[in-house]
Amino acid sequence: MSKQQSQPLHIENTVLTLGKRDLSVNHAFHTYREMKLDGIVSGSMSFIKAILSKGNFTIPYHPKSTEKEKKVIDALNQSLEDMEDYDKKRQISNWLQMLDYGCSLNEIVCKRKNGYFVFDTITPIHLSTVNKFEMRGGKLINLKLDSSLNDGLVVNVGNDPKVISGNKVLFFRLEPDSDFPLGKSLLYGAYTAWKTKKILQEYEAIGVAKNLSGVLDVKVPSEYINKYFEDPTSNEALFVNSLISQAEMLHAGKGSYILSASDTNQNGVPLFEITTVGGNGGNAQNYNVGQAIARYNQEIQLSLQTTVLSMGSDGSGSLALSKDMVNLMSLFVENIQKVIGSEFKKAIRIAFELNGLDTTRIPELMWDKVQPLSWDDFTRGWQRLLQGGGVTATEDLENFFRTMGEAPKADYSKKLLNEVKADANDRVGDKE
Repeated sequence: MSKQQSQPLHIENTVLTLGKRDLSVNHAFHTYREMKLDGIVSGSMSFIKAILSKGNFTIPYHPKSTEKEKKVIDALNQSLEDMEDYDKKRQISNWLQMLDYGCSLNEIVCKRKNGYFVFDTITPIHLSTVNKFEMRGGKLINLKLDSSLNDGLVVNVGNDPKVISGNKVLFFRLEPDSDFPLGKSLLYGAYTAWKTKKILQEYEAIGVAKNLSGVLDVKVPSEYINKYFEDPTSNEALFVNSLISQAEMLHAGKGSYILSASDTNQNGVPLFEITTVGGNGGNAQNYNVGQAIARYNQEIQLSLQTTVLSMGSDGSGSLALSKDMVNLMSLFVENIQKVIGSEFKKAIRIAFELNGLDTTRIPELMWDKVQPLSWDDFTRGWQRLLQGGGVTATEDLENFFRTMGEAPKADYSKKLLNEVKADANDRVGDKE
């Protein structure tokens, strides 16, 4: 007969094994949705999306745009403002699904208005409805769709196409390559830390549930206990029952206390003793699970490029370091904007073709600045240039400073009149 041996659980092996399944193409979508239930993951993703969606975007003129192209671009910008179903902020939110799932799909529909073809709608396509991506050389050829899977609360009416041409779809992808042709979610790199933290939280909850340090121990002589069970109407039984009732009221009910005998042997050792495996304080004192969870929280924020959120939370960090972290965060956000702008050129190209324009001068989206200009840094830099003789103080330069600082414009006509009057008074004084 073979002897049964226990096989201890190795967290690192368990996480790697679970990751192969959870991050596979068929399960990744559901895994990422589950990860967003985590407070650190959800807060970090919301922070990034809030930064990206707080500003505005427009289609600028190409440096070599013709007059007709400028009119079409003006019409396209107006159509983006006039969309009823999806305004600009909602459009950005739809596009930023690529941060969650690696890619975002949006169907383009155009219409003719005031003599130009403009955007009618840019409708998101939920990834759960996609049955198959047909690709050729990294380019989306067709999308094959299934019906939406939901609880019946949301019903889409009208035409429900099963196949959509890739030429009509904006296919926003984050870091696509041969390993991740559909893009790589930001949550992919955070999976190991998130899953390990989740297992540790479960162990911590088990430890709290099994820690007996907070359980009341009601000790009475064994004869009282015998009377309690044998003769419930005796004085001893009534006394024990009163103690038990008080224990229930003081704590959390019947499951929060134990009843043991207070008798000892001739050496004074208790006849009965109940304690935890780790002693009176419990096993939790030997290993601080909270520190491990905090470490994995930091790792999650690092993978999501949101370490700046935890700056100073532990009393450490410096102003210089925080500025560097903010600058790195700004670079990351600007890269996301570049990804969106590059794919949106397809929508502009479609509009240009419908309007019979040359597609060699396709502009790219222009976004508001991610990081607002620091007035102190701006003026300090110009002050050095002025003092070093790198630039000359002129009226045009002063107007530039006033515009950047949102100050009133200078009235140089009054200044010139005052100078003429002063010069005339000087001349009169000299003659006298």
